[in-house]
Amino acid sequence: MEPQKIHMLLQKYFEAETTLGEENELITYFTSGEVDENLKMYVSMFSGIKELSDEENPGLGEDLMNYILESEHTEKLRYRWMWQIVTGIAASVILVMLAVNFYSDKNQWKDTFTDPKQAYAQASKTLEFVAGHYNKGLAQLRPIGKIENAINPFHSGMNTLNKGFDQMNELKTLNKKLKKE
Repeated sequence: MEPQKIHMLLQKYFEAETTLGEENELITYFTSGEVDENLKMYVSMFSGIKELSDEENPGLGEDLMNYILESEHTEKLRYRWMWQIVTGIAASVILVMLAVNFYSDKNQWKDTFTDPKQAYAQASKTLEFVAGHYNKGLAQLRPIGKIENAINPFHSGMNTLNKGFDQMNELKTLNKKLKKE
């Protein structure tokens, strides 16, 4: 076999890009006894691969499948048992909550105001109070907006810097591809 083809197949093999047929070609070449002097260091590796592939244990596949099925079954049982406990506890909690709700005093909501205008006035006063405190809280957050505006030039500079790093990475990958060719 041509040494150039073997070198190319070895490179593909070490990059994990070979097909099964190409790997078989390498194994047959390195176990044939007619190996180039520069490639003799790979003979023992491919001879070992051939020995391992020749030693087939017919019961091994069945044993592995049985082990996988047994472990899946025990794991399913464990999860099923756990879910049964969790759903039992959840059902118990729901039943207790329903019982407490059913047997508790049936307090109906009672209106605090008999006149709707008084209720509206009280609600308006309460909402104005809450709105005032809300606006005070928002006023304290205004300096944060100024900080964000001050940071914008920094972000644009970082975006430019990141684009430069991306271009450098693209050049590195292109350089690697050119070296391979």
